[in-house]
Amino acid sequence: MRFRQSVQAPCRSVRYERESRRASNKRAHRSYFLSSFIVRQSDTMPKTRTRQLQHWLPKLAEAGLSGDRQRLELLLLSLIRAQKLESPELSDELGAILAQFATSETALRWKDAGPPPTDAEEGFALVRNLTLDCAPTPVLPHDVFGTIHQFIRERQFSQRLFSEGFAPPASILITGLPGTGKTMLARWIAHTLGLPFIVQDLAVSISSFLGKTGFNLKRTLDYGRARPCLLLLDEFDAIAKRRDDNTELGEFKRIVNVLLKELEDWPSQSVLVAATNHPDLLDRAIGRRFHIVVSLPMPGRAERFRILEQASGRFSKEIPADLLEACATMLKTSSGSDLETLMHAAIRKHLATDVPLSQSLVTELRTRCDRPADRKSFGSLVRTVQNATNGHFTVRELAAIFGKSVSTIHHHLKKES
Repeated sequence: MRFRQSVQAPCRSVRYERESRRASNKRAHRSYFLSSFIVRQSDTMPKTRTRQLQHWLPKLAEAGLSGDRQRLELLLLSLIRAQKLESPELSDELGAILAQFATSETALRWKDAGPPPTDAEEGFALVRNLTLDCAPTPVLPHDVFGTIHQFIRERQFSQRLFSEGFAPPASILITGLPGTGKTMLARWIAHTLGLPFIVQDLAVSISSFLGKTGFNLKRTLDYGRARPCLLLLDEFDAIAKRRDDNTELGEFKRIVNVLLKELEDWPSQSVLVAATNHPDLLDRAIGRRFHIVVSLPMPGRAERFRILEQASGRFSKEIPADLLEACATMLKTSSGSDLETLMHAAIRKHLATDVPLSQSLVTELRTRCDRPADRKSFGSLVRTVQNATNGHFTVRELAAIFGKSVSTIHHHLKKES
């Protein structure tokens, strides 16, 4: 018994040692397999990224060294989208750099913008840098203002767009009748985005010499590209005419081709705004090249009231609201520019003669007002003017202002509202 016990004891010890060694070997094998897997994965990921970078780096280097900013921006946007899932930190960092470069006035530039371009023969500047000290918010219909507000918001959130591989919008085509506020809107956009406001001088740019107009336009566009700014091409129909117009010279057709290419490759750091009174004269392909196209309508009655109120500035409290409503009703075919001119003329007369502003405003209506469509609105208008001016005008003066007979004015003043 003792012998068997003495034999079994070492046997158990040997089996235990064997099982321990076997378990240890299994654990070592698992550890080796796991470590090998981790090593293989860590080796594979850099290789994959290296292969991806091998695809992108030569193109990025070529675009950067050649100074092709637009191609570099497009390549970076594609790289950001490609790496967004695997390397979100890299994509976010590239997006932040791209946003800072594209929208900051103090960002590094490819080259110094230098002085404004000039006409080669006359030496006149092709562009004008206008101040933005006074850039009031334009009075627009809600849908139009909403479109512009969305454009500005996407520009302001450009870093987020870039981090997802999308560029912010950079071009606007504004159409509308004269006096509807196209230039005013462009100025306000530049002020809101904090960009210099550059306007093409069309009188200097267009020349009768063959090829000179296209050369001047190219220099203007290059200047707008070179630094963050808002470049306004006013009276755009003068240079972007339809190419199927047989009455135009071949040079203007070449200019349209240049414009199409420039619009397609316009950099995100600048905003290009074109304005025209005659959208029907533009080449059909032009409109599709702009990120957004807005049409400014003639102001309605509510917009006319707000324009008059805004134009009166600090003098608005001196004009009864009923009188402004009467003016807005009466001037129903006036543009925003017409209304602003009317109010400013009334204010100047008020300051120069000490005549109450409400009275000088009514006097200005003498040459600017529209004839009301029906007797009811006309009678209401006459009574409103007389009440707003505290009966300052005689019946004969009111008849002269509104172009009616004395008896007609007297009839409407006696009639109840």
